[in-house]
Amino acid sequence: MPTTTRSQRRRPSVRTQQRRSPARVIEPPDYTRDYAYVRRDLLMIAFWGGLLFAGMVVAYFIL
Repeated sequence: MPTTTRSQRRRPSVRTQQRRSPARVIEPPDYTRDYAYVRRDLLMIAFWGGLLFAGMVVAYFIL
């Protein structure tokens, strides 16, 4: 019977079996077209909010 050490009888660890794939650069998705309507809506809300705020300030000084 051949003599083997305990470390030779152990199963190889999972880390040594895994192969590393070359690093790939993953580009983030571009959501500009998907959310164009949200941007337009927010700009309209900001426009009307600013217009109403300016109207309230004008009304405060005139009335």
